[in-house]
Amino acid sequence: MVEVNQTNEYITFTLGEGEYAIEVTSIESILEYTKLTKLPGTDETVKGVLNLRGKALPVVDIRTILNIEEKEITNNTSIIVMLIKSGDKIITIGGLVDSVKEVIEITPEMVQGAPKVGTRIKGDFISGIAKHKEHFIIILDINKVISEEQTAIAEDGNLLLPDDVKDELPISGTEFEHGSNDVLEVL
Repeated sequence: MVEVNQTNEYITFTLGEGEYAIEVTSIESILEYTKLTKLPGTDETVKGVLNLRGKALPVVDIRTILNIEEKEITNNTSIIVMLIKSGDKIITIGGLVDSVKEVIEITPEMVQGAPKVGTRIKGDFISGIAKHKEHFIIILDINKVISEEQTAIAEDGNLLLPDDVKDELPISGTEFEHGSNDVLEVL
């Protein structure tokens, strides 16, 4: 479990009926959903790639990774562009979520440990559970949620795709940069 030992800002998002959070420092930007180009030979968690500023950005389905039933893509579906630690590198990878909600502050007093039983989500994926207003938010350790295999695809997708292949990828939709209050416009 990652310690939440100081007040931090988190982006909250939904997957099914649950609300989840990732530290803002692990997020580069948020994109509106756009059609993805499927990569052959990848596992079911990798939904495809899109063209983000001239690079192929692999997109994984956070629902599938967390063992949450699939849902249709809607107008609220978003892609969170995340910065993932892989060894001594930082890898950029997109995470598909049902909707992005808001940026909130979470203090250590708000956080409880992850439950040991009764969840379909692997315990090491969860940093803690925060009580916010009248509900609970599951805080994810995104560096554990995204596997080594998925970061390897991200490294290959970002570094090794030929330019003619990158040119054929869908260009990302509206983008909201890290630190921007525009995240709320995605709602």
